[in-house]
Amino acid sequence: MSAIRLWRGVRRADGPLAVTVGVVNPLVCCGLLLMTIGGVLGAEVTTGAQENAAEGLALRLFVYWLAGGMLLFAALALWRTLLTHLATLVLTPTVVLGLAVLVSR
Repeated sequence: MSAIRLWRGVRRADGPLAVTVGVVNPLVCCGLLLMTIGGVLGAEVTTGAQENAAEGLALRLFVYWLAGGMLLFAALALWRTLLTHLATLVLTPTVVLGLAVLVSR
């Protein structure tokens, strides 16, 4: 398989991959948000130190997921997927936290 043929295959996958990223990223964001507030399945946060550790881990995972996706999609020139990745990782936490504030009033 030639490199040009492989590159064309990657470029053709940009649209379907953007849809997949658009579905997976909100799920990852919600999981990390649950981890931040101590609602991880089977892991109950009982002390302040455990809560701080869970928040730190969730933040690191979020930043690594964001940066890793940006680097990978930019390196492969998958621009639709890159924009979808950025949009879902910025909008999902904003919407979820905004809804939480509205519901708590």
